[in-house]
Amino acid sequence: MRTVVALGLLAVLLAGCGASAPRDSAKKFKGDQQKVAAVIESLETAARDNKPNDVCGKLFTAGRLKLLEQQGTNCKTGVKEAFSDADTLDLTVKSVAITGTSAVATIVSGTGSKQETDKLDLLRSGTTWQIDSLGS
Repeated sequence: MRTVVALGLLAVLLAGCGASAPRDSAKKFKGDQQKVAAVIESLETAARDNKPNDVCGKLFTAGRLKLLEQQGTNCKTGVKEAFSDADTLDLTVKSVAITGTSAVATIVSGTGSKQETDKLDLLRSGTTWQIDSLGS
């Protein structure tokens, strides 16, 4: 059940209202905050380009992938379904808070009255940040 909720949240994060050109919200950050925001921008790009392999192979932590597998969910299939469930694919990173090797990114999706704010938890492994939790 948590897998369905997590992948459903991915669809909500990607859902918006109306089509808009992608914008790179990572540019407003510096250092590690920019690296975290760039992961979210990569998620948006993967969704726009319909590349669930990028999400599962690069953007999710090994722990997130293992949890999905333990719950009987194929990551690529689940992410692809989340992409297709999304109305539009527009994410804006509003803030990034980093504590050691953990980060929380506050994300806004959609526009106007259909705007939603969610949080993603990321973990750093070396110099790479990856999504560990879809919503905190």
